Amino acid sequence: MLQNDAVRNLQYDSEIRVAQQNNAEPRVYDGPISITSQPTTAPERIPLPLPISTVGNSLPTHRSFNIPMTGYDFLTELPSVHIEQTFELIESLTSVSSENRYVVRSPLGDAIYAASESSTSNNRLLWGAARPFQMHLLDKTHQEALLFRKQFALGAMCCHPKNLEVWTPPGNLMGRVVHSPTFLRPEYFIQDGVTGEPIFCIEGPENSGFCCFCLPKESFFKIHSGGDLRASIDHKWVAGKSQYTTNIYYSDTKLSAKDRALILGAAFLMEYMYFQTRL
Repeated sequence: MLQNDAVRNLQYDSEIRVAQQNNAEPRVYDGPISITSQPTTAPERIPLPLPISTVGNSLPTHRSFNIPMTGYDFLTELPSVHIEQTFELIESLTSVSSENRYVVRSPLGDAIYAASESSTSNNRLLWGAARPFQMHLLDKTHQEALLFRKQFALGAMCCHPKNLEVWTPPGNLMGRVVHSPTFLRPEYFIQDGVTGEPIFCIEGPENSGFCCFCLPKESFFKIHSGGDLRASIDHKWVAGKSQYTTNIYYSDTKLSAKDRALILGAAFLMEYMYFQTRL
């Protein structure tokens, strides 16, 4: 399938406008001319302001009208987000594995972020889904809202823990998603980036832990803290889109934007660890 138009509009429109050149020929005057104004430099480009979120008007949340101050604040008003992978035509027709692209959508189907992987062709060829990479998430103003950094992890029997770091511009470590090897089920911990203390625990399906990383295509992960369910992640087939999507449901409406961003990073790690079919 062709790359989703929402990604093109969200991620590449600004670059296309910058890349466009003025091909008009210079004007040549035959006679003398009078200078009526002094030349001035072009004004400095100011980033577009973040739009005001009005999701609270149509979704049942505890807040109304929120002005997001940073890119990941767009997650504050949402009860759920849905991650859809887009596919390049060249990858569908050949065996060449390209960098993955995703669209993060709201429950209403609006594109919130465009996610773009950055990795080397050698790592994609040699290590498949275990490859190290950086995932850049751009918001509607074409500014980077979040950065996910995944370290190299070979497989289930590898002693090196599989983890993913969540960063915010201009280089602040928000937290980590760290794998905890178990024999019964996949288990991960979401840690604070400053203190290193665990915030949430993620538990996957039973009987699929340390030795088996081949989960069913439709799987469910629970995210809890202090014995209470705070959120969940699942991977399901969407018949209307003819593809699988990774979905996050925020059960606790009091979750902060930081907590929601860390859970979003965990969902991307689950996507690569368990549901990548292109190795």
